[in-house]
Amino acid sequence: MYFTRFILFFFLFVTGCQPLVSHKNVSETSRYARGFVISMEGNYRKLTVRNPWEKAKNIDVDYYLVDKNGEIPAWMKDKNIIRTPVENIICLSTTHIAFLDALDEIDKLTGVSGSIYISNRRVTEKIAQNKIVDVGYDQNLNYEEIIRINPDLVMAYGVDSEITNSLNKFRDLGVTVLLNADYLEPSPLGKSEWIKFVGALFNKEAMADSIFCEIERNYLALSQHAGNVVKKPKVMMGFPYRDAWWVPGGDSYMSLLIADAGGDYLGKENPSHESFVISFEDALMWASQADLWLNVGMLDSKAQMLNVDARFEKFKTFREGKIYNNNRRTTSLGGNDFWESSIMFPDLILADLIRIFHAGLLPADTLTYYKLIE
Repeated sequence: MYFTRFILFFFLFVTGCQPLVSHKNVSETSRYARGFVISMEGNYRKLTVRNPWEKAKNIDVDYYLVDKNGEIPAWMKDKNIIRTPVENIICLSTTHIAFLDALDEIDKLTGVSGSIYISNRRVTEKIAQNKIVDVGYDQNLNYEEIIRINPDLVMAYGVDSEITNSLNKFRDLGVTVLLNADYLEPSPLGKSEWIKFVGALFNKEAMADSIFCEIERNYLALSQHAGNVVKKPKVMMGFPYRDAWWVPGGDSYMSLLIADAGGDYLGKENPSHESFVISFEDALMWASQADLWLNVGMLDSKAQMLNVDARFEKFKTFREGKIYNNNRRTTSLGGNDFWESSIMFPDLILADLIRIFHAGLLPADTLTYYKLIE
């Protein structure tokens, strides 16, 4: 599968799972992820999700894992209980699918949200065969269909505190729901490390840890390899949407990836891990400095870009043809695998960026998620 990646054997010298010392605020049982803790309470595993939506503060949600054949102790009354191993799961985010795929648990998936945006071939085939059902999206969730499926678990996510309304609805219907906050992790390895959280649901902690250790080794080897470069290209990101030009904050997922790939992100001075808005004038100023331009929405050509705004022709990166987009693996319906499987494999994104930033530094030039815009 994804783990026979020959490009890394050339310089893979890091052994064991080692923390990236520049990433802070790690949890007790994870080296990079800030949003979950796996612990023991008595003889039972407890999953704790910390601050599971944007701007949440000092909010912990606990889930207790109890074997399907075991009795629920009296002290767990009114606790969030998940029977394991989970055998029937609905996932409300495409990133959740990536974790199930890596753990070889796709056959347990019975429902998804936004099926047209899914890239995983096994999942799309099962959707076409009506073995996996689309249960709707956000405020339009089909609760009747969810009840019909009768899942062991619904894995959800919360953009803001409004998610509590959905959680109460699920609870009233007798449906077990779990919050997954992987998307809030600013660290690339922090996002990937959520495989440990998902692995616990299927009693596959050892497998999840082994998978993550390999990704971590690959990522750290690539990062150290790129860290030896002297010249770092200046990188601008983003594209205008409804008159707003959103770019990643300086402590964001993409900013960290660019730094680890040996690039100099022009938005790095902003301290946020969230996106922020710049004006077109600011973008034009960045464009005068940038050597490369990344992530331009769903656009596939420079002609399409000019149709959006003819002023892009003034950008140095546009004139010099140094634009790369993260939509190489896009389905005919618009599903982009970058927003699905790459959360599991930040080492593959990092390898793409190193190839883009430093031609010849890696032994092959094939890109996984990115492509040149011409």
